[in-house]
Amino acid sequence: MGTYVLGIDAGTESFRTGVYDAEGNCLGFGVSPNKNIHRQPAWAEQSVEQWDRAMQESIRNALKESGVDPADIVGIGLDGTSCTVVFLDGDGKPLRDAIIWMDIRSSAEAQLIAESGDQALEYVGFGNVSAEWFPCKVLWTKRNEPEIYRKASTIFEQTDWMVYRLTGERTANINTTTIRWFYNVNKGGLPHSLYETIGLEDVFSKLPERVVRIGEVAGVLSPEMAERTGLPAGIPVAGGGADAYIGVIGVNALSPGKMALITGSSQLQIGISPVEVHSHGLFGSFPDALVPGLNVVEAGQISTGSVLNWFVSQFINSDLTSEAKSRNLSVYDLLNEKAATLPAGSDGLVVLEHWQGNRTPWVDSHSRGVIRGLTLSHTPVHIYRAIMEAVAYGTQAIIRRMEEEHFAVDEIIACGGATQSDLWMQIHADVTGKPITIPKEQQAVCLGSAIAATVGAGIHPSVQDAANRMVRTARRIEPNVQNTVAYREYVDQYVATYDALKDYSRRLVATVR
Repeated sequence: MGTYVLGIDAGTESFRTGVYDAEGNCLGFGVSPNKNIHRQPAWAEQSVEQWDRAMQESIRNALKESGVDPADIVGIGLDGTSCTVVFLDGDGKPLRDAIIWMDIRSSAEAQLIAESGDQALEYVGFGNVSAEWFPCKVLWTKRNEPEIYRKASTIFEQTDWMVYRLTGERTANINTTTIRWFYNVNKGGLPHSLYETIGLEDVFSKLPERVVRIGEVAGVLSPEMAERTGLPAGIPVAGGGADAYIGVIGVNALSPGKMALITGSSQLQIGISPVEVHSHGLFGSFPDALVPGLNVVEAGQISTGSVLNWFVSQFINSDLTSEAKSRNLSVYDLLNEKAATLPAGSDGLVVLEHWQGNRTPWVDSHSRGVIRGLTLSHTPVHIYRAIMEAVAYGTQAIIRRMEEEHFAVDEIIACGGATQSDLWMQIHADVTGKPITIPKEQQAVCLGSAIAATVGAGIHPSVQDAANRMVRTARRIEPNVQNTVAYREYVDQYVATYDALKDYSRRLVATVR
């Protein structure tokens, strides 16, 4: 008998649930896949009904693997992708598939919002607005699917839908509302002037009135969901947030000088600042979005692990897959092994990993992927490594922008899929010149949600106290100074590639709409 919590992470590829004790040890894990829907270029959606099945299945699988008595589960924490928008009717049924975070169809709406000049745009340094953000997607829906918008009784994000499905409570969370809705707790909440200026003056009646903090009890598990999952009814469900931000909690990067690198299909760079930082090319700073009284600075790359997966699934030949099989390796392990023998820079290749546009530092939804420098001597392994390097170049371009704004990055704490590759982490360390710490628990986002759950359950008094207790370090990667020097030219080439092609990319995108 003991005291345990669930951490539920709704990622792009799957729902993942972990059963954790109060010390952060994972006793069981359950996974259930998601499927993306790409109806048109730059569109990305997911079925809400699919989420429902996957969330329940992941909970049941985690409980089964853990062997924990469901009666000993005392708290639930959760997170979802952001900005992933859900439209519900008055009965709580989805009116359409969710428009997920990587969808950038609303670039015209993003431009309109950027041109409004509203004071709320300080969150983007009064520069470009990402088409991923909440008002962009909601405005696109109102313009292009007016009947869906008219019928919507509740519009919120995936994390909020998870709370609703588990508890029946329609809430919003301070994390995603702040980082994607222009919510500012210090300035009265949502900026009505911005929403009214862009034509969303009628949206406020469709948004949840209650905004909950991370770790605050949002509601309790309903009898229906108790029966579906095998859990007892009445378990407190804690307020959550965006998966990457909850991952910052799960790696305990909650103090200045540390930058969380959250890897996966996309990649986020998130750090804590004691003072406000507003700059073009960075998002934020966002007050109270993670820790009350502190600000969060965010940057990110839309396509990272997803580009590597795309390349491997579409272009790796049968010789490599056969060799991997004969050696009892995954094709990724084999490619990592071969790519490690190549020099820094992949013999002159520069890749721009903007397959779905750029989030920061250029905030350009029209930018597209580039592979530059190809010769007949290059192999698939060269391109594989060059994509890895491109992702690290994008991270370094972001760090350069942060440091220009006097936001110090002394240490990177990384989690997520990319940390499973020693090569990719070493490339990141070499390109940035920063040491990288890898936490013991690599399902850091699930752990972050579990940390929030312990606060909601009253086990730990605060998110910071819980993180100090539950997060442990596995290893540290130091940069190779020689490679850091070699990579400087490649980072410069990466930046120059974007600058040279950005106008042509915009023209090219216009031809395929």
